[in-house]
Amino acid sequence: MAKKKKKFIKYNQTIRSIFGGEGFDEGITRVPLDNLIEMAMILGLKEERLTRKDLIRAFRRLWSNGDTADRALITEYLKSLDTTFASEERISNDEERQRKIEEILKTLPHMPAEEVAVKEYFGGVKLKKITPARVSRVLEKLRNAKKRSRLEEKFEGYFDEEGNFFFFHSFEIDLFGERFHKILQLSCTPFGETEMTDLDEASLQDRMQRCIEEAITERRRELDAFLRLAERPNPWLDRESVLEAVRQMPETTVPPFIPVPREKVRRLFLERFGVTDVEFRKESVRLFRWFEKAIFGQETWQVRYRLAMEVQKRWLWQRLWEGAKLPIEEDFEALRRKNEAQFDGELMALKEALAHEAEGLGIEEKMIEATIAEALIETVERHGILEIPYKTLKNINRHFARQIEGLKLRKQREELLARTIRDFKNLFPLAREMGRRLVFHVGPTNSGKTYAAMEQLKKADTGYYLAPLRLLALEGYENLVASGIPASLVTGEEQLVDDEAAHISSTIEMANFQVDVEVCVIDEVQMIDDPDRGWAWANAIIGIPAQTVIMTGSEDALEAVRELAEWLQEPLEVVRFERKAPLLLKDRPTSLKKLEPSTAIVAFSRRDVLALKEQLAGRYDVSVVYGNLSPEVRREEARRFREGESQILVATDAIAMGLNLPIKTILFARDSKFDGQSRRLLTPSEIRQIAGRAGRYGLHEEGYVGALSQPVLQTVTELIDEPPVAIHGPYRVMANFEHIDLIAKIIETESLSEILGFFVKHMRFDGPFVAANIENMAEIAKMVDLYRLDLKSKYHLACAPLSLGSAYLESVFHRYLIALERGEPIPFAVPEPGQVAQTSEMLFDAEEQVKEVSLYLWLSYRFPDHFVDTENALKAREVLNAFIERSLRKGIFARSCKRCGKPLPPNFSFGICQECYRGGRKIRRHYPRR
Repeated sequence: MAKKKKKFIKYNQTIRSIFGGEGFDEGITRVPLDNLIEMAMILGLKEERLTRKDLIRAFRRLWSNGDTADRALITEYLKSLDTTFASEERISNDEERQRKIEEILKTLPHMPAEEVAVKEYFGGVKLKKITPARVSRVLEKLRNAKKRSRLEEKFEGYFDEEGNFFFFHSFEIDLFGERFHKILQLSCTPFGETEMTDLDEASLQDRMQRCIEEAITERRRELDAFLRLAERPNPWLDRESVLEAVRQMPETTVPPFIPVPREKVRRLFLERFGVTDVEFRKESVRLFRWFEKAIFGQETWQVRYRLAMEVQKRWLWQRLWEGAKLPIEEDFEALRRKNEAQFDGELMALKEALAHEAEGLGIEEKMIEATIAEALIETVERHGILEIPYKTLKNINRHFARQIEGLKLRKQREELLARTIRDFKNLFPLAREMGRRLVFHVGPTNSGKTYAAMEQLKKADTGYYLAPLRLLALEGYENLVASGIPASLVTGEEQLVDDEAAHISSTIEMANFQVDVEVCVIDEVQMIDDPDRGWAWANAIIGIPAQTVIMTGSEDALEAVRELAEWLQEPLEVVRFERKAPLLLKDRPTSLKKLEPSTAIVAFSRRDVLALKEQLAGRYDVSVVYGNLSPEVRREEARRFREGESQILVATDAIAMGLNLPIKTILFARDSKFDGQSRRLLTPSEIRQIAGRAGRYGLHEEGYVGALSQPVLQTVTELIDEPPVAIHGPYRVMANFEHIDLIAKIIETESLSEILGFFVKHMRFDGPFVAANIENMAEIAKMVDLYRLDLKSKYHLACAPLSLGSAYLESVFHRYLIALERGEPIPFAVPEPGQVAQTSEMLFDAEEQVKEVSLYLWLSYRFPDHFVDTENALKAREVLNAFIERSLRKGIFARSCKRCGKPLPPNFSFGICQECYRGGRKIRRHYPRR
């Protein structure tokens, strides 16, 4: 594949030179019709019409198909015409380029031949890149190349690209009284590029001569030392083998890595180490031996297999010449243990998988082992390799599935019973009994819709506020308390319960469907369309037991709310709200050097946010908000901006939902975002939601929206007023534990991953609903199923806020699961992160630790007997949040070198530092590419 790619590159370069720098599709249009017809005949094209248009289309198709042979024929034919087919514009550019080079050369001393070479060098280069300095450097390179050529001719060698000079020299060898000569290749580095330019020819020759003499002296010293070693008694090599090896020594060999004759090495391993075969490779020798293995430790299931071990030639030659011990037996034994341990691990994993498949079916362990062993004995004996090939694995699974097919039929019939859970709305009987009234406050951001809903909530005797974020749930709670209304706060990791309170502020996933209230406010209802969390809004709209359900959201959610109200057969009142402060678009992009206070810049990644903060540092006090920050840090950063401690806010679209900030101007840094699957353009709804944060009513009479670049500003201008795309069903709904428990009883299993798989695969609902996307929950369920826990515990654990993909958090989670399985208390240690983060990675590590705290606190409310160290966890959150806050205020988040971990300079283009790069180059010089 690599060779084919190189050929394609070569053909493309040749074609561009023939077509005056343009590609095939453009250049083929300038080839005369006669030549096109002739080329079609050579290639055997069978076109119905030989018109110019049809031939061009045929050749473009042929070239794009990428067949190497076709491209080779086309390239060779066009080369044979001995002409170029450059466009008029290209010819004109070439003439202008020639004139510019001639003008520059008039100011520089040069030879006629050098002028030709310079013009050829700059062929195809843009005019603005042809400068006197570059022309002077090219002349210098040309002259240095001539110097090298003369030196190569005089000293009978050649230079490589790195300035090393290679040459040959004949050495006299005196070994065991026999004298003969060997020509060997040597190298030295006589001077660098700067010295090549600065020194005259006589000085260069003098340096070259000294360098060559030093290299010869050094090689003579190495040879003499080696010959003394070779004449000593050797347990591996006799006199004839030593003489043969030295006489056949390759020109490029450096003592003591002189190859030993192959036949001598083969006999040595076959006769003295029990090796059954020897294979010589370019850089190594491959040794083979046979071993025996009992599958599942049963002598009746014995197999014989062959192991291959690689021995590096350089190591082997050195050990042989030194007469040192060869640890072949020990290495084969270590390799055998490793190979058999890996095989046993695969064997046990397969056995456990089949046992899991047969769980609850009464299958004996011995039957599973016999099924596996019978298939593997034949495979291992046939191939001589101790492994479980994929094809054999599939055959074992297929054969075992047929064996237990009858037993599984019974379970499958029982699975069909779960399909009776169809009418999702009747799974919430309390809500169905209340005769609910639905109200939808619809309007843009900053229109007062949520404020009006909260005012009605305050007037009710009992009430519920369901927020999309923990931060907003906290704000709702504080709002109620500030108005003199006793309230409780319920989130996944924090519960402030007032036994006298009749109002609750909660995150939407924590909604309680067993407590009836007078009024419930469901905020940001357009989130029903979210692929991961939308189920929480659907469940709440359908099942929250409130006399009046007030939903707030944007225009695109109106059709969805109407559709659900009609399906629920509940009355719906739509109350429209208009934006209170006008929103004005800027007509030109805004420079980072001319930002006004109360400006928020919106990027769409943590990396972009921190990079912008770094650019703005020194000119402004900057607050930072992005999704990976804890709610406490986001809230503190928002407070600093709100109270004027910082003038500029740099944030992701995390500010689009709920943060009440005194933003006068919103500036978009980008017009695209990565949504977890692909990078895409922002939608009109997203642009409006973010832009709507500008011009907070009561603080700024007008809000302004702009961008940092013209293309982004154009996108925002074009999309912000586009009509919203209505959200339609089907809507995702999520099973609660009662549903999970019911399914578990029907299919008779305690495996949560199996239950969730059944829910997704089999559950069908009346109405506009589908099972929610529970990929994250299903992945956690696989982890949880590895431990002996009851089903309810598994369900709570699978709902935990665990960021999959974080190796750190996954390892913490496994540690928690082990402790839960053992019934042990789980402590929490308070970290000591230091003063400020020095790099972005250090900051990220602290953010990960805050997530660990959130996970611990979340689990402490489900498993209070085990997660007993909540006081330390809260202290840790306080310490880490303070560290992150200090870092965001004072730190400059340089990326760190991927090799040594040192901070990289600001805006550094590469992933490793200069020292590591230079070290890598030195290594490449010492060990040339093979």
